[in-house]
Amino acid sequence: MSYGLSATNNGGSVVISSDYKILVFSERGSFQIVSRYSDGEGYGSVTFIKPINTLEAPQIFVRCVSASHSALSFYTRVLGSPGNWTGFSVVSSALGGGALQNFNLEYVSCKYSDKKSIDPYGLEIYDRQEGIVYTSSDRVVRYSKFTKRWSYVPPQIAYGRVAVFNSNLAIDNDDFISISSIDRGNAWFMGSADYAGLRIREGGAPTIKILINLNRPYIGLYQGTAGAAFSIPVCKFPISRYYN
Repeated sequence: MSYGLSATNNGGSVVISSDYKILVFSERGSFQIVSRYSDGEGYGSVTFIKPINTLEAPQIFVRCVSASHSALSFYTRVLGSPGNWTGFSVVSSALGGGALQNFNLEYVSCKYSDKKSIDPYGLEIYDRQEGIVYTSSDRVVRYSKFTKRWSYVPPQIAYGRVAVFNSNLAIDNDDFISISSIDRGNAWFMGSADYAGLRIREGGAPTIKILINLNRPYIGLYQGTAGAAFSIPVCKFPISRYYN
């Protein structure tokens, strides 16, 4: 590490550098997912108040505030391009027909630090190209938990070839789930599935499950090597600290 900060004590160390970037708060807001027909998909979208100018795509976290249905699943598209991320959109499905979809959600968008400090005093860390790596005015994202292991539920006859990967992770009502972790599906399922989506609500309670539409009768479940597994972060964003 040529540029950055390393702080070490007898309990471990913290490193901030261009190699170990810091995810920070960008903005928060609310949006709706609605459908035109009771048996059709729903749609929702957000245009960021401030476009995100990092090359890396933003991380987007959401929580469901109120719901018309007991279950909610969707896939996400992050809108824009490297250096100018402008928002995101979702396409949803909801179990329990007979009613139009109407979900109210809160979102938090996060990015890697890229702006100078807004405070007259504090700390700024730069990389080799004099780009911002961290400032003391950044509000750093504090991860609460991660999905670490998935259990596979094969397709049920009633749902055709839709299979489920259950995270088995307990989610609180004030938890925000990263939905950009599955941006229009995931490479984990390439060659075995036509699409993948994320279920964040089931039985009237928050959850994390991955739904996939199989293009063949069987799919093997691979958890990764050396203890690695596909991980979706979950965070809490108290309004007292993370506000626009």
